[in-house]
Amino acid sequence: MKSISIITTLYKSEIYVDKFTHLCEDALNKIGCNNYEIIFVNDGSPDNALEKAIKLKEQHANIVVIELSRNFGHHYALMAGIETATKDLIFTIDCDMEVSPLYLVDFVKKFNENDCDVVYGITPKRKGNFVEKVGGSIFYLLFDKIGGIKIPRNILTENLMTRQYIEELIKMGDQSLFLAGMFHWLGFKQIPIEVQKKQRKEKSTYTLGKRIALAFTAITSFSSYPLILLLRMGIFITLISFFTAVGFIIYKLYNPEFILTGFTSLIVAILMSLGIIVFSIGMLGLYIDRIFTQTKNRQRYIIRRIY
Repeated sequence: MKSISIITTLYKSEIYVDKFTHLCEDALNKIGCNNYEIIFVNDGSPDNALEKAIKLKEQHANIVVIELSRNFGHHYALMAGIETATKDLIFTIDCDMEVSPLYLVDFVKKFNENDCDVVYGITPKRKGNFVEKVGGSIFYLLFDKIGGIKIPRNILTENLMTRQYIEELIKMGDQSLFLAGMFHWLGFKQIPIEVQKKQRKEKSTYTLGKRIALAFTAITSFSSYPLILLLRMGIFITLISFFTAVGFIIYKLYNPEFILTGFTSLIVAILMSLGIIVFSIGMLGLYIDRIFTQTKNRQRYIIRRIY
């Protein structure tokens, strides 16, 4: 049996830490893995999750606790754990118990049955309220059309990955992280496994604002299509304006008494053009920000201490 690193992040996770650890050890016992590590990455959690993890570390030699200097975000905390992991296989999972750590048994079985590099989890039915479900569907539809790569619908955090695959992931060096896109951009042989995801009782820490920000990061990190679309819009508006102006000039030549009126329609046209200009500047700003972030080469996260 290959050695395994189990990686999870801590953010408002105090109530889950003990049970998560217990179930991880049960799963590891079932697959007969004695060479393992359970890595908790504290992403600036405001509760006592860090203290609980440190206490467990004192009782279990196989537990590693990474304390980040502040809250950097879920994807960055996961990457901190991935880059710290030392074992042959890396299993990423959220510790909120929406997906039981016992699923590790199924992931390893699927991995052993197939000559593959990654086993990734998908859920047959997207959880959440109406807005979350519709928003998720729209995002996947857009990303499939303009992202340049295909991401499986309803993909989860849970992934079992080989050391070779992880080393290539680390080499990518992206400063703005959208891990689902990065995972599938890499290629390799990847096999899905269906996972039943429970609805957590507590309010999700992934707010609507965070979801929207992640969607913009995903699109601007993997696609230049919005820029192409803006260029096409600009050409279209220019052509419409040009031919409209030519049409008025010709009409005026044949009808000297014609007086152009329509103050309201003129204002509407100006406001519409202004809206498109502002939207275009905002979209260009996002791409410039991505370039700026990448060229600064600032560390994606800061580790305060490893326990």
